[in-house]
Amino acid sequence: MNNKVEQASESGQDLSPPTRRVVAVVELLAARPDARPALTEICRDLRISRSTGHAILHTLCACGWAIRDPLSGRYSLGPAMSRIWRQAAPLHRILREPLQDFAVSIDMPVCMSEVRGGAIVVVDAAAVGPARPPISAGVRLPFIAPFGREFVAWASRTDHTAWLEAATPVNDVFRARISKVLKEIKRRGYGIERLSDPLLRVYTALQALDDGVMRDPISARMAAALADLTIVDFLPDEFPEAESCALATISAPVFDTAGRVVMSVSAQPYRRLNADEVRDIGKRVVEFAQAAGALIA
Repeated sequence: MNNKVEQASESGQDLSPPTRRVVAVVELLAARPDARPALTEICRDLRISRSTGHAILHTLCACGWAIRDPLSGRYSLGPAMSRIWRQAAPLHRILREPLQDFAVSIDMPVCMSEVRGGAIVVVDAAAVGPARPPISAGVRLPFIAPFGREFVAWASRTDHTAWLEAATPVNDVFRARISKVLKEIKRRGYGIERLSDPLLRVYTALQALDDGVMRDPISARMAAALADLTIVDFLPDEFPEAESCALATISAPVFDTAGRVVMSVSAQPYRRLNADEVRDIGKRVVEFAQAAGALIA
C-alpha cells in the first residue's frame, strides 16, 4: 500500500484528495487486520490531521465499513466490507476446490447453500467420481420451517418465530418439538435431515413448482405438510434411531466474522449410517464449516 495520500494520477487527471484519503484509510485497515491501528497511528502513517482522520473513520463506522472497539479505541474493517467482497467474489467460488476435496475426504457428495430472497439456494455441490450429487447446485427450497434449521438455530427468538409462522398451519406436536430441535442443533453444531418418502415427494414437488417465488402459499403448505408427516431431526435420546433410517443431509453453519450464519455446508449420505458414523461426519462437517468461515474472513 502507498501511504502517500496525495498521489498523482498517471493519466494526468487530477485526483480528489478527500476521496484518496478515504481510500488510503480503508487500504491501511485491510493491510493490518490483526494490528487494528488506533486513530493516532492511522493519522501518523498516512500523514493526515487528527480531525481529518477522525471524520473519515467516523463516517466509515457509520456506514459499516469500519468498526471501532469501544474499549481499546482501535479500528478494523466492518461487516459492510464483507458484504461487498461477497458480491464481487461469491463465497462459494472461493470454496469450490476445498469443497471438492472435502467430498473426497468423507467419500460422499456435499453442497453449500445460502439464503437469498426467502429461499435456501444450493450455490455449489461436489461429488466423488462422475455421479451427480443428489442435491445439486441450483436447487431451491423455501426458507420456511422445517427447512434451513442450521440457519435458524443461532438466530434470535424473533427470527425463530417468523421462520415457524411462515409455515403455518403446523401441528402443536411439531411446534413443541422444533424448539427443542433448534437448541439441540446449536448444542451439537449440526442438523440432520431424515430421508423419508414425504421428504422426497415434497422436495420433488417444490422443484417442479419453482417459479422463482419460494414464499407462496403452496410452498408454505408443503413445508407444513412435511412438518406434520415426518419426525424432524434427532433429539439426544433419539440418536440411536439414526441407525434405523437413511439420512439425507448432515448440515453445519458457516459464520462470518460478526458471528452471523452466511452459508451452510451439507454432507449428503443418502443412506444409513450408524451412530458413530453420524457423529464422525457431523464433526467433520462442522470442522469444514469452521475452516470455510476462517478462509472467507
